[in-house]
Amino acid sequence: MDVVVECPVRLTESNRDELRLLYADLRDHYARRDARDGTRTTLHFLWTGVLDAELFGATYADQRHVFAGSRPVLNSAPGAAELQETNRWLSAPAQPNGASLGT
Repeated sequence: MDVVVECPVRLTESNRDELRLLYADLRDHYARRDARDGTRTTLHFLWTGVLDAELFGATYADQRHVFAGSRPVLNSAPGAAELQETNRWLSAPAQPNGASLGT
């Protein structure tokens, strides 16, 4: 069974390290839960506020490093056309239910 968990987040210059820790905590939590429940959880980060392209590129690289294909991860933000190029699975195969990648 596939599950999507929405994670509202705000990116600032001062919270990138905290986000890196959050990614690792989410990875570990859902790895345990998915193994126990027989699920495959997709994390969908919903970015709020002004999204600086340079900061987003850095946190996106952090996501790729932390999740490293361990699960599908999506990124979206209201009206953020710049996410079209990066809004994709992080080295993980698409799920059979065809979960949307749209922003």
